[in-house]
Amino acid sequence: MKFKHYLTSIDQVAIYPLFSLLVFTVFFGVVTWYVFSSKKSAMDERSLIPIKD
Repeated sequence: MKFKHYLTSIDQVAIYPLFSLLVFTVFFGVVTWYVFSSKKSAMDERSLIPIKD
């Protein structure tokens, strides 16, 4: 049995890709807003933090 048959048996399956797209868009927007609204001095300070092994 193909995977397509499983999806057709679920009621209102079209909501899942729309919800995923909405979550991705909101997350991408928030990260983009954070990057462009942060001060350069704060980003320079964070770039000097060492990475643990």
